[in-house]
Amino acid sequence: MLRINIPPTGAKRLTSADFKNYKLPIPSKGIKEKKSETELIFDNEYEAVVYADQLEEIVTTVSKTSPMRSMLRDLVTTIRNDDSIRNYLEYSTIYQWMKNWVKTLRMRIKPSPIS
Repeated sequence: MLRINIPPTGAKRLTSADFKNYKLPIPSKGIKEKKSETELIFDNEYEAVVYADQLEEIVTTVSKTSPMRSMLRDLVTTIRNDDSIRNYLEYSTIYQWMKNWVKTLRMRIKPSPIS
C-alpha cells in the first residue's frame, strides 16, 4: 500500500469534502485525513501514476481562472514528486527498455573507430 501526503498549499488544506464538491476521482484505497495533512492511499505506484494522469486530463477541462485548476496542479505535482513515484518511474520496465533502446541506437549510429 502506498500513502502520499498532501501538505496544505493554500489558505486551507485539501479534504475529502473538496474531492466530493469538485467531483474528483477518489484514489483506489481512499483518502485519510489527519490534523495537518491529507493522505491519498493507493495499492501501488502504478495506480498513483494513472491517478495523476487522470487529474492532468481534468486540468485541461477546467477554466484557467478556477481555483480548482491550481488545486489540481498542486495535487499532481505532489504525487509526481513523491520519492516512491520517482523511483518507480525511473526503474520501471518501459523506462529501462527505452533507455536501452536509445543506447543501442546511439551505438549503431556512432561510427566505430578504425583499429
